Amino acid sequence: MDFRIELADSAFLDAEEYVSRIRDLNREPGAAKKWFRGLIQAVYSLERNPWRCPMIPEAADAGIEGRHLIYYSHRIIFSIDESSRTVFVHRIFHGQRQLRGDDLM
Repeated sequence: MDFRIELADSAFLDAEEYVSRIRDLNREPGAAKKWFRGLIQAVYSLERNPWRCPMIPEAADAGIEGRHLIYYSHRIIFSIDESSRTVFVHRIFHGQRQLRGDDLM
């Protein structure tokens, strides 16, 4: 049975920010649309076997129980609720950004 995907408002805002940045920085027409389409495919790949993705490295330090899926230079930060069979996508951050506890609130 597949998992249901729920995206937090903060994840949508993160994605919008990166799409805007790609539009501003990239001269290739359609680059932002292509990136966003791939992001959505990556997110929905979590419907099946979200445990394939590792725990985030800073989980212990930040007090976060989360996993991440790498998409190009970004990390899709999510948690899994097994009882409701739901994957909650909290944030979409650049891969170099270290998470803090308040990043998921």
